[in-house]
Amino acid sequence: MVKSLEESAAERRSYIEQARAAFQNPVQGRNQEYQKEEPVVSYSTFGIRIVIAVLLFAAFIYCDQEKITFQGFGTKDLIKQIEWNPLPTEELEKLLKDVEITNTP
Repeated sequence: MVKSLEESAAERRSYIEQARAAFQNPVQGRNQEYQKEEPVVSYSTFGIRIVIAVLLFAAFIYCDQEKITFQGFGTKDLIKQIEWNPLPTEELEKLLKDVEITNTP
């Protein structure tokens, strides 16, 4: 038996309404015991990350003042590694300055 156009449209509307209801109230399908749980408290770790960053900076300053090295590396070596540019953009610009990109139809 072939469904009529109106029956198929009604089924599609029903399916869409069920999908919308599922997204609007996601707790609806859960068991009652799960609904009684307290909501999860979420918090930001920004404060913890700031404290860690300040401690690392203080340790860096202390090691610089006291000339402390770790496995032969000092603070000057660390600064060199931070400033090191692994991709020499100036040299790439010199190599590619003569290259022209044209759009051909």
